[in-house]
Amino acid sequence: MKKKITLELSTTDYNLLKDIADACKWPIEEVAMQCLKSGLPPSLSKVPAAFHDELLSLNALSDQALMKVADGKAPAPKENSELYKKANFVALRRTYALSLLRWRGHPIEHYELF
Repeated sequence: MKKKITLELSTTDYNLLKDIADACKWPIEEVAMQCLKSGLPPSLSKVPAAFHDELLSLNALSDQALMKVADGKAPAPKENSELYKKANFVALRRTYALSLLRWRGHPIEHYELF
């Protein structure tokens, strides 16, 4: 099912989309959708549903708090279930935090997960 939204764009943004659409020979709507898809925060589609709420809550953190999660300096939830261990939730949480930081425009090259 599709939902329709209306956006007001500046002339500059509209012209940029239009120029790209013309160059690609795509409808401007497809270019806008591609921009949305590539510009959204990381998807959780391949992450077990049991982790979605905890990972999505990271979106509300400040950049500084996300950096602490990415650095492994923020306490992780104290869940000891087999699923948390099998999925290596701590690494998953750090990776998601790094993805959010990258999405927010921060360089992440200096981070190591392991």
